[in-house]
Amino acid sequence: MSIPRLYYVTTGLDPDKAFATWSAVLSPLFEPRPWTRSKILPAGSANGAILGDIVIAKVSFGPQVFIRDGQRIVSTPDHILLHLYMSGGFNGVISGEQVSIGPGKVAVIDLAHEVRTRAFASNTLSLIVPRRMLGEIVPGTLKPRLDPLRNELLVAHMRSLQERSTQISQDEVARTVSDTADFLRRLLLQPDFTSRSSRHADDDHLTLAEAAIRDNLAVGKLSPDFLAKKLGISRASLYRVFASRGGIMRYVQERRLIAVRAALSDPLETRKLSRIASDLGFNSEAHFSRTFRQRFGTTASEYRRLQLEASAQTQLTSAEVVNRWWVDVAARAHSARIARS
Repeated sequence: MSIPRLYYVTTGLDPDKAFATWSAVLSPLFEPRPWTRSKILPAGSANGAILGDIVIAKVSFGPQVFIRDGQRIVSTPDHILLHLYMSGGFNGVISGEQVSIGPGKVAVIDLAHEVRTRAFASNTLSLIVPRRMLGEIVPGTLKPRLDPLRNELLVAHMRSLQERSTQISQDEVARTVSDTADFLRRLLLQPDFTSRSSRHADDDHLTLAEAAIRDNLAVGKLSPDFLAKKLGISRASLYRVFASRGGIMRYVQERRLIAVRAALSDPLETRKLSRIASDLGFNSEAHFSRTFRQRFGTTASEYRRLQLEASAQTQLTSAEVVNRWWVDVAARAHSARIARS
């Protein structure tokens, strides 16, 4: 059974249809409205995956206001939205606080609270998690902004999860969701986050190292010395962290190939194949073509063609796909509460 995919692209649609599609997709979360005095109807696009009880998606949108009022809170499921702004940002009220979020920051949005934000044109990454997965968090206990370390770790986790979601198998979903829930509980709920066990410290170093590698894949000489200095740890600690991954440089090569594959799987990606390979650190097109085919059993161009064909077949997925997910997750949460009572 394949993973349910979300693919909503409103670019090029009639403004009224684009607004209707966008509003339907967002309806369990927010009501999108134009900026004050603006006559431009808000719209946006999303590309992501439903992984069991969580959703991870790349989301792009133009300037607009997002509203979540009391009526929507009562009538829609109770979730936590972790919203990473890769570009753009917003100003407004979330979790009862006035907040400004800019590029590189994650907004922690407790959907048990009303929301009113004025967002700029933005490219974002959204992770939606049911409250019950995080241990029945009491509304009002989550702060809308994270300290720098927590933010950095959450950004790294979300980006890795989104990249893996493009190719994840159904057999891997349960473990992926469990690992994400464990990570989020520790990140969001552990008061003294700096007092971590050695296992968690290694886990965090690995998360940050993966992020550093992902952010610097274009650096041809992405070396152990570079990474150790970037992370502020010794080479010995770095080698220990990557021992289970077959070594650092082997992992770097694997990350380059996975990053290329993720880009080729993204219907919103417009770069040419040669540019993608170059941007991700392959100095030789021939070397790239050979290693990609050896790793994935097909040429990069053929892989991209098949991915685009698959995306075209699911373009403008019915909003029922994501709305059905909200209902199913809410039903499971209700059943769990009954079982505990």
